[in-house]
Amino acid sequence: MDMGLLAQIRLKRGPEAADVTPVRLERLVIGSGEHTLSADFHPGLTVIGCLSASTREALTGELIDALAGARPGVHLEVRAGGRSLTVFRPEAGRHRVIDTDSVRDVTEEHLGPDGEIDLFAAAGADRALARRTIRLTRDDLVPDSESDAWIARLATTDQEALWDTAMRCRAAEQLLAQASAGRGVSPDDAPIVREIEERHAALVAATDSYERVRLIALTIGTVGALGAIGMHQLEDTGLVLPFLLVALFGVVLALRYRRSVDDAARAERNVLRQAGADDYSSFHYERVSALLDTDHERRSFMRAVGDHRRAMTAWGEVAGPVPLAFAMDHEREVRAAAELHAELGAHRSPVQGGADGPDVAAELAQAILARVRAVRALTPRDSLPLIVDDPFGGLDAVTKPVLLEMLATQADSTQIVVVTADDDVLRWAQGEARRGRLALTGPTITDGAIAAPAG
Repeated sequence: MDMGLLAQIRLKRGPEAADVTPVRLERLVIGSGEHTLSADFHPGLTVIGCLSASTREALTGELIDALAGARPGVHLEVRAGGRSLTVFRPEAGRHRVIDTDSVRDVTEEHLGPDGEIDLFAAAGADRALARRTIRLTRDDLVPDSESDAWIARLATTDQEALWDTAMRCRAAEQLLAQASAGRGVSPDDAPIVREIEERHAALVAATDSYERVRLIALTIGTVGALGAIGMHQLEDTGLVLPFLLVALFGVVLALRYRRSVDDAARAERNVLRQAGADDYSSFHYERVSALLDTDHERRSFMRAVGDHRRAMTAWGEVAGPVPLAFAMDHEREVRAAAELHAELGAHRSPVQGGADGPDVAAELAQAILARVRAVRALTPRDSLPLIVDDPFGGLDAVTKPVLLEMLATQADSTQIVVVTADDDVLRWAQGEARRGRLALTGPTITDGAIAAPAG
């Protein structure tokens, strides 16, 4: 795994990741009659393997219920808010939350609106939203927002050309701001100024064309009319109609060019109205000429407008519909996704689309990272854990480790639990477990009922 990629991925956590104290699952215990199922969790990444689809479904459901639920027999040990807590839900008796450090009952601090134990509410999260968000399945790994789609698009472009063009656009924006500073003209005026100038130029061109054609059309119409009158006086009715057609052609030609002038004038009036001006002359006086002291300054401003327009045109050719501001705000994420895309290289997954379609693995990576961000955004303080339910089915054996490395890096600040039956995932986890980066485990079943705390 390329360490540069991992370093970039770490940046994706953003500043919010360093400001939260994550909720850490420590141990889940489920009592069922005389048998007890238990699972222990690594503070970062835990992989629970060798589970069938139905078992994974049941285990993830019980784990979520342990955080906020009332089913008897589901007990949980968790680290939250800087305290070690144990949630007891005995078959008979009151459900309780115990601070194991001080051996104190803190149930009242962890009750939801319905009076049941709710660690989501205690962390400041909506229960229904949290239950949906903290579980990630294969069906969820689809970019579901315009933001994700834009990042994925930018990640697949030539990064050198992308960021060089972005820098040129920013430089053009700065020059435009300097050209308009202190003169009452804002850089935001550039598009409307450009459009007004373009509309006025179109009107001038249409008017010039009309003036040239009008004399020709008048001559044609006059010749045709006089010819028709002459043929009528000579009683040569056969030639009257052709001369009338010539006269009609002259009239139609003049009307057509006149209509072009009217259309251009109407377009100019519409854009002037948007700028709050009655006509082009008043616009220049109020919005440009009166604001710029000299003709040199006016030319400098219009040159800056043109440079900015050309730079933004180049940006559109590179980035498509993605706004420049979005790209600059998400530069770290785009660069990380681009490095991931490069790391995957020619190893494309055929899960969706053909060879000409988007890189599916890169899209999956974006979706995973988006879900991690969504989990972190659930709470103002303690980041909740993310439960990943066997999401890599159908991907090739080369792509899976790249995505798993990304998960492992995210687990530095958000606890992640992966439940799986995927042999490729388990092989990767075995190697990482030997290095101490994660815990590879499975549910343990023992005999004996769980004793509730006294009191």
